[in-house]
Amino acid sequence: MNSADSESLARRLLAAGYVEDSLERADVAILNTCVVRQASEDRVYSKLHELKQWKTPERTIAVTGCIVAKEGGELTRRFPHLDAVVPIGEYEDFVAGLEARYDYSNGEALPLAGRTGISHYVRVIQGCDHNCTFCIVPRVRGREKHVPLQAVVAECRTAVAEGAREVVLLGQNVDDYHDPDGRGGLAALVREVEQIPGLKRLRFMTSHPQDLEGELLEVMARSEVVCRELQLPVQSGDDTVLKRMARGYQTRHYRTIVENARRLMPDLGLVTDVIVGFPGESEAAYLNTRALVEEIEFDVVHIAMYSPRPGTFAATKMDDDVPQEEKLRRLNDLLALQRGIAARKTARWIGRNAEVLIEGHDELNRPYGRIRQGKRAIVLRGGDIQAGTVVNVRVLQATAGQLLGLPAA
Repeated sequence: MNSADSESLARRLLAAGYVEDSLERADVAILNTCVVRQASEDRVYSKLHELKQWKTPERTIAVTGCIVAKEGGELTRRFPHLDAVVPIGEYEDFVAGLEARYDYSNGEALPLAGRTGISHYVRVIQGCDHNCTFCIVPRVRGREKHVPLQAVVAECRTAVAEGAREVVLLGQNVDDYHDPDGRGGLAALVREVEQIPGLKRLRFMTSHPQDLEGELLEVMARSEVVCRELQLPVQSGDDTVLKRMARGYQTRHYRTIVENARRLMPDLGLVTDVIVGFPGESEAAYLNTRALVEEIEFDVVHIAMYSPRPGTFAATKMDDDVPQEEKLRRLNDLLALQRGIAARKTARWIGRNAEVLIEGHDELNRPYGRIRQGKRAIVLRGGDIQAGTVVNVRVLQATAGQLLGLPAA
């Protein structure tokens, strides 16, 4: 979501004649922020303190993203060197102000295609209608607003025409997408987008176990374009904790979704999120989460220690009663477990062929990209392969995080 917002603002700046440059040479520095976790918010404040040394009367510092909805005018009080606080998506007045301040009539603007890249993010939902007790998103991004299906398809067509080969449909709860004009939900949107000529890959994120429909899984299983990767946060493997989180499902329901998805797509790449140390999470509850991770064998698990977010139900009504050292122990224990699972799962690709969409070249001039199941892959001895190409690769080696192979004969 943040990447999509950054792309939107950057394209608007490029259209106005600006170019990207190093911080040392730049006239404008913009922080796009996240406040889902306290650590993210702390990095914003740290960066703003750092930029105080960079700031001159001729330079502009702006902040956008979720922290604007959370802190608003308090930011400019705390950081007097901050010039602009820009609400999410409300970029026109900000860019117009920059154009009025800086006159670079002789500057060279980059073409819009310079922003597209191989993958292009398209936001289909802004905000969220769920009320998970730990989550600040509804407060900072508001309730759901759905982009019309035809507008999404049009943006995807433009991106592909400008060079994108992969489109990623984004929503805090993307499964809840529905066209405001009544043309259907996410499955209908996916069917429309996958037909765009020149599109090689289609992804969507993030899914919610309460809203994921069987029709979408069937579309994924039949498609040659939609990736076999599902990002499905479970958050906890304990039903009591899930209830306190107000997630709206139990572990039995989550297991059923995974079973159905793997029945349709045995090679499915499965990604999840887990919070450890949520208020009231006993050792037994944590062990239930650990057992679920071990049982399901996710490809990737994003693990976070619970941190109270101001204004959420959990922060207001629940005691943060799991000690920090215990949260850290559970985090490290789960990370160690998942590293072993990930290593075993990537090792199963050795000797198999996989389709890799090349995204670029590493420092050794080796092409790299991702397979349809989401895993990163490096192509050995293939330096002449161009970005945007889909290559059939024979996997020879695997680590917990990536695959390595040669172009298949």
